[in-house]
Amino acid sequence: MTTKNCILFLDFDGVTHPDPCREIEYFRQLPLIEDVLRNQRRVYIVISSSWRYDRAIDELRERFSPDLRSRVIGVTPSVTRTDDEGWIPRHLLQHHREWECRKWLRQHKAADVPWLAIDDVAEWFTPECPHLLVTMSDGGFQSEQVDVLRRMIKERS
Repeated sequence: MTTKNCILFLDFDGVTHPDPCREIEYFRQLPLIEDVLRNQRRVYIVISSSWRYDRAIDELRERFSPDLRSRVIGVTPSVTRTDDEGWIPRHLLQHHREWECRKWLRQHKAADVPWLAIDDVAEWFTPECPHLLVTMSDGGFQSEQVDVLRRMIKERS
């Protein structure tokens, strides 16, 4: 069996740390995610967090351990009603985070690349989205979700 690349769309607030939290707590849950990714060398990270709006990609990469920074390959585009792909129906705007992920895949000619997302807001994705791992905002990614993330990656490789 051939191993494929996989894209992980990663939110920060409510995933890599609780939302809300104090700055000292930022990214306290990220090591759990990084431990999984270290053994999954063909998984690349695209930041889907709102942090992408006011921070450069290099600043976002700095939040990751040095050995994983090169695997942070981009940020998702913003989706608006005046989108360059034409008008987006209101019912799809409700699920804007998934739309942004899919738009990134289209823009990078990776529509056939397996993907998954870790986010704390399920409503930003279509109902029952099979690509989504949902965290609880008040705690972020938890150790109980490590095996779920591993399984989701394995299903896509």
